[in-house]
Amino acid sequence: MHEVTRWQGLGLAGVLAGLSGAIAGCSDDGAGQGGDASGPTSGGPTSDGSASGGPASDGPSDGGTATGDPGADSGDTGDTGEPPPPPATGCAPLPPAEGDVVEIGPEDDLAAAIASAPTGRTILLRDGTYDVSGAGYIVFRTPGVTLRSQSGDPTAVVLDGGYGIGEVLSVAASDVTIAELTVQRPLYHPIHVTGASDANTTGTRIYRVRAIDPGQQAIKINASAEGFYTDDGSVACSYLELTDAGRPMVSDCYTGGIDAHLAWGWEIRDNHIEGFWCDAGLSEHAVHFWNGGRDTVVERNTIVDCARGVGFGLGDMGNGTTREYDDDPCPGVDGYVGHFGGTIRNNTVWAARPELFGSQSGFDSGIALEQACGTSVVHNTIVSLEPPFTTIEYRWPNTSVDIANNLTTHGIVARDGGQAALAGNLSDQGTEHFVDAAGGDLHLADGSSAIDAGVVLPAGAADEDIDGDARDGSPDVGADER
Repeated sequence: MHEVTRWQGLGLAGVLAGLSGAIAGCSDDGAGQGGDASGPTSGGPTSDGSASGGPASDGPSDGGTATGDPGADSGDTGDTGEPPPPPATGCAPLPPAEGDVVEIGPEDDLAAAIASAPTGRTILLRDGTYDVSGAGYIVFRTPGVTLRSQSGDPTAVVLDGGYGIGEVLSVAASDVTIAELTVQRPLYHPIHVTGASDANTTGTRIYRVRAIDPGQQAIKINASAEGFYTDDGSVACSYLELTDAGRPMVSDCYTGGIDAHLAWGWEIRDNHIEGFWCDAGLSEHAVHFWNGGRDTVVERNTIVDCARGVGFGLGDMGNGTTREYDDDPCPGVDGYVGHFGGTIRNNTVWAARPELFGSQSGFDSGIALEQACGTSVVHNTIVSLEPPFTTIEYRWPNTSVDIANNLTTHGIVARDGGQAALAGNLSDQGTEHFVDAAGGDLHLADGSSAIDAGVVLPAGAADEDIDGDARDGSPDVGADER
C-alpha cells in the first residue's frame, strides 16, 4: 500500500554531517504530564482493546431499519461547518462507481444491504439523513464491499446514531471502503475496525469521511477477541471533530480521534482533526497508535485544538497488551515496545482555543513518543498560543527515535530515559515565523529564520511538504516549504 522509509545506523553525528544515510533508532488515558497508564475505568477497552458495547463476535441477528427525512439534517450537532480544503495531494473525489452497484435511500434497511452484499458490490447512498439510532449492529463481514454516497458530497449523506447505537459502522472483513459520507453521534465509535473471527482484517479504506461527535473515539482500530489483527489500512482526506454540543456526551473523557491497538502498516494522511479535549480529564490523541503498533505513517494532517496531537505508544506498559513480530523489528531491545518504526511527518498541530487551555488538562502534547522504537519525527509544525506541557516528548527507556527539522513554539523534551537523535529542530520559537499564528495559518512568513535552516534528510524521509510542494536542497524547518 505504501512504502515505509526507515532511517538506520548513523546517529546524530551522521545527521549533522549531512545525513547521507539513515539515522538510528531502534498513556494511557492520563499518562501525559507525569501520570500513569492506568486506562479508563468505564466505557473503555476490554483486555483485547475493543470498546465495550460493541458487536458480539457472532454479529447482529437483526439489522434494524434506517429511517429519516432525506431532506432534513436532523443530526445537526453544531459542528463548526465545513473544514478548510485539505492539502492538494491525493484528495480528489472518487470516480463514478462501476460494476455491481446498488442504490439505497434513508427509507431502506442499511444494515441488511451491507450484510447481504457480495464481494465486489458498491452500495450508493442517496442524499439524506439515515436515522440508525434504533438499528442493530451494522457490520461488514464480507470482504471487498464499498459504502459511499451517490453524490460524492460527504455532507449530503448523514448516518446519525442519535446516541442510541453503540457503533454506527463496524468493519470485520478485508478490503472494505467507506467513503464520502458523514457518520455521527454514536455512543461509542462512528467507525470501528476489528480483526475478524478467523482472519486478519486488511485493506480498510476510510476516505473523505466526516466522523462527528463520537461518544468515545471517532475511529477505533483493534484486534478481534479471537486474536486477529487489523493491518494495512488507511484513513485519508477525512474530517473528525468533537464539537461543543457533543463534548458533554463523552464519559470520563474517554475520547480521541483515531485510536489503534496492535495495528501494522496503517496510513493516516491529509485529515483535519479538531476539538478532542474535555473540561475535566485528559483525552486520548487526535491520532494514536499503541500496544505494539508498527510502521504507521502519519502525514500531512491538520490537528486543531486537541489536548494531545499524535501519539505512538502510551505509558511504560501500555494497557498490558502487545504484539509480537517474527522478524524482530527492534533488535537488541528487551521488554515492552509501544510502537515499532513508523513516520510522523509534515503535520501541523495548532492549539489556540481559550477553553482548551482553561480545561483541567489544557494542551498536553503535540507529539508524544512512549516506548517507541525506530520512529522518525520530521518536518512537523507545532504551535501553541499558551504554554503546553510539551510540544514534542520522548519517554521511557525503550524509546529510541529520530527527531529532525521540527518547528515548535515550546520544548522538545526527554522524559524517563527516552533517547533521541536530534537535528535541525527549532524549538521554543515565537509566532513571528508564521503567516498568521493566531488565525491558524502556519505557513512560513517572509523572513522567517526557519527558511533554509533544516538539515538535509535521506531521500524518501520527507521529500514534499504539507501542501505537496517539493523540498529543495536547503530544506525549511517545519511542515511548510517555501
